[in-house]
Amino acid sequence: MKNVLLASTALVLTAGLAAAEINFGGSARLGVVYDSTPGATDELAIHNRFTLNIDGSTETDSGIEFFARVRVRGGNEGTGATSSSGVSAPRVGLSVSGVTVAVGNITGAIEETPGLYDGAVGLTGLGDLNVVALSDFDSFSSNGGGDNGVEVIYGNGNFGTHLSYSPVTENAALNASYAFGDWTVAAAYQDSDNAADDTWLVTAGGSFGNYRVGAAYGDTDGVSKVRVNGSATFGAGTTVTAFIADDESAAETIWGLGFTHSLGGATLAGGVVGDEDGENQADLGVRFSF
Repeated sequence: MKNVLLASTALVLTAGLAAAEINFGGSARLGVVYDSTPGATDELAIHNRFTLNIDGSTETDSGIEFFARVRVRGGNEGTGATSSSGVSAPRVGLSVSGVTVAVGNITGAIEETPGLYDGAVGLTGLGDLNVVALSDFDSFSSNGGGDNGVEVIYGNGNFGTHLSYSPVTENAALNASYAFGDWTVAAAYQDSDNAADDTWLVTAGGSFGNYRVGAAYGDTDGVSKVRVNGSATFGAGTTVTAFIADDESAAETIWGLGFTHSLGGATLAGGVVGDEDGENQADLGVRFSF
């Protein structure tokens, strides 16, 4: 009789929570990084990083989904003292009929512009030199307080748009994108209380067969940057990616070359870049998701 009562209680609790979920997922990576910049803390260093996303959601009887996310992240690089993991501030919001509203540790409209990070190379991204936005822009903080703003995201078929504002950074940003077939075009604009962070940019990219190409142009307070990128996939899971960028404020042409190779459950990745000062950074290692 006791087992029957326990089973009945479990069924009642399960039924009451049928529309509520909490999910855990994340990623990790390990490898080595190299930096030729004079004065760099470590020319060759060990690198590792761990990320855990904790997502909770529930849906009302009327079909409104409420959600929340916090992130745990930690990592170390170099030969100095180790650092502890941190927990991010939350991003909390709701979604209904293709509209998402979120507050707190927002993702930001510039950060989420399709094509912004196209051409990324290496295990770590190697400084994101492929990004054409030269300003500070709002983005989700993985182990800090974030920008404590508000954002509205809308998607309808092939069209998407994202509006964000933070009273902390005083950045107001908007992006819009359209996908047709295997191609996507996007544009974004940010108006900031700090004129040096006023930014607009356009991106375009697509794929055909085993190849992908893209281009982006950005202007930050009158300083322009342009990037072209391409990648090719060979065999069962090897991809080679390259980009070249011209920043009119930089002394040297910026470039990057990298590869990824599927290990069946993990990915071997590496790359090398030439930065705006003609110095080189490189990395090599393995990353995986769980």
